[in-house]
Amino acid sequence: MSDFPHIMLREIYEQPKAIRRTLSLYLDGPSLKPESFAPLSGWLNPRGEVLIAASGSSRHAGLAAEVILEDLCGLAVDVEYSSEYTFRPAANPRRPSVLVISQSGETTDTLEALRHARSSGELTLAIANVSGSTMQREASCSMPLGAGPELAIPATKSFTCQLTALYLRAV
Repeated sequence: MSDFPHIMLREIYEQPKAIRRTLSLYLDGPSLKPESFAPLSGWLNPRGEVLIAASGSSRHAGLAAEVILEDLCGLAVDVEYSSEYTFRPAANPRRPSVLVISQSGETTDTLEALRHARSSGELTLAIANVSGSTMQREASCSMPLGAGPELAIPATKSFTCQLTALYLRAV
């Protein structure tokens, strides 16, 4: 039996540990781990253009990332619903780097957006909570999260861990 009257409350209280686990994937004390960011070094296109495709609460993390990446890094960022991105023409003349965000790494419309971007020759980055997920395997590079299993319907821990990873990516 849990110390909490319902799963959602437990998920809320687990957020600090989940954020610490995510930070430990990318930080060594106060310093960034170079080996964690080396695979991401070639992801950004030369013009600094990024397209974020996500749905649900992951899209909300993408909207926050738009502000973070524009303000901290000076990048040009667009955020789209994953389901709408797949209806774009196959060849985007801007050729933005594409970032897909998903709680599970198996979200159907976001997975299709990733595949659409890859078929168009775009560089892709996946941020997903489940290690070894389809998105992490199929993207050019990935940033795993340390949220752990999400048992309540709202993506509580994964959302805050997505924000953590996105901020670290900006840094």
